[in-house]
Amino acid sequence: MFNIKFKGEYTSDEQLIRRESIPGDAVEFGIVSDLKREFGRGLLMLFPVLALMVATTYHKMKSVDYRLTMNLDFILSFVLVIAAVYLLTFVHEIIHALFYPAGSEKEIWKSKADGAYFVYCEDEISRSRFIAMCLAPMLILGIIPFLLWALFPSVIPMPYDLAAAITFWFMTIMAMGDVANVYHVVREVPKDASVFNYGLLRSFYRINGEKK
Repeated sequence: MFNIKFKGEYTSDEQLIRRESIPGDAVEFGIVSDLKREFGRGLLMLFPVLALMVATTYHKMKSVDYRLTMNLDFILSFVLVIAAVYLLTFVHEIIHALFYPAGSEKEIWKSKADGAYFVYCEDEISRSRFIAMCLAPMLILGIIPFLLWALFPSVIPMPYDLAAAITFWFMTIMAMGDVANVYHVVREVPKDASVFNYGLLRSFYRINGEKK
């Protein structure tokens, strides 16, 4: 229905590229030589958001009459955080994929070398749609549910309530690569351009491309 395929382990761009060639009017942007360096850039940009989330969590927890102890509930909450983050990793990538046109072929791969999953699609989309595609998982799985958790009274007992907040932290941190992508798009891509991928680390824009 949504044309999303889970492909397995990524080893080279030969598995990804479908285009016969790069259009002559395409301009490469956000040139990346080291993916881990880009993750670091995104994490640095997210630091103020994460610091605010941690501070908000601390402030809310101060009013809770509970003392963390190493018991069964603590262990279970820790396990639930790990399980939730693992499962939501796939949801994160599916959300990315859903922001591409329904008829576009979207592939979800795992880069073992970089320890990350990613969505690959070669269809051109508008600059604004590309930005929305990048930021949607962080907003839907991280920031928005955290704001709801922070603003409304808790209905989940401790320590599971705290575990939920920590899960939202991690789902925000997971967007560090997406934030780095948006950084390059905002700085380098004209507002009326369309954007497309060509392999894992190469992205291009076209002024007169087909916007979807």
